[in-house]
Amino acid sequence: MGDRGRGIPKICRCGEAVVMNTSKTVKNPGRLFHACPFGRDGDWHHTFKWTDVSMYEELQDLIEKVDNMEEDSITLQKGVNTCEAEIETLTMETRVCEAVVEKEIRECKMQLRSLKNIVVLALVMIVFFKFMY
Repeated sequence: MGDRGRGIPKICRCGEAVVMNTSKTVKNPGRLFHACPFGRDGDWHHTFKWTDVSMYEELQDLIEKVDNMEEDSITLQKGVNTCEAEIETLTMETRVCEAVVEKEIRECKMQLRSLKNIVVLALVMIVFFKFMY
């Protein structure tokens, strides 16, 4: 039984565990109810509640919870879709960045080769002039 006294009662106001019984009265024969074992007819200090009423309340509360879960699920799915789209965008941006970096590395390697050739040529010229003069 929730905060609002809805659903199946578990504990009586007196602190005793509530039990389920079957009515043997002429007015409600065979009808199930939840009651405190210490309660008596007309005693408002102890818990008494018809099981069908409790079950109806439980079902209403469950329907509300399921509706909320469905709404939360839709919201969560939208969030997942947004994240997946962002991941896809980031993946494409990463590929572009990798291509740019690879191009720059190739250009740097070409410049390094050219610089190396210039250094070798300069060394050859130095050695050549050293032997010539």
